Amino acid sequence: MRIIASLLLVLLISCVSEKKKSSGDISEDVAVIESEIADFHQALKRAYNGIPMNTDSLMDNFFDKDVYYVTYWGMTEPIDSTKSRLRRAIPGIKEYENRLESMNVKVYDGGAYAFFILRQTYSLNGIMMDEYLPTTFILERRNNRWMVVHSQRSADFQTIHHLMEVARQREESVGQDSK
Repeated sequence: MRIIASLLLVLLISCVSEKKKSSGDISEDVAVIESEIADFHQALKRAYNGIPMNTDSLMDNFFDKDVYYVTYWGMTEPIDSTKSRLRRAIPGIKEYENRLESMNVKVYDGGAYAFFILRQTYSLNGIMMDEYLPTTFILERRNNRWMVVHSQRSADFQTIHHLMEVARQREESVGQDSK
């Protein structure tokens, strides 16, 4: 909870900063952030579809090293755990597609937030998944770049149900393997 409060304080301080930006600067920043988010998700698409890449470096390029990711199942994990989970998931994912919807970015001097819906479909260990993932990033300007300092994702009931089904099938196959 402290992390969220701290991030909101940073964003609030940025909002009331005496240094005013022109609307041209702000719209330019919005376009840069939208582009960075799109580039990140296209790179993930390539990784999930078998294009070799260092996904840890990909994450490091967009996310602050101390960022915590609030998952759609309500857990908070450091970005290193997210990186590890991503590396383990890639071999089981096939036919991955994604698209971003409803992108909304607001810039406040050195801070910003981005809300968007990530739609992704893929086969996970043979089970087709269709995910609807409302996502919020809190960003900070660092050395003329925007870095994600907080990430939070939600999911709809169907997405959670699919993941529970995958877990159930995995448990059943492990149980049958031990017989």
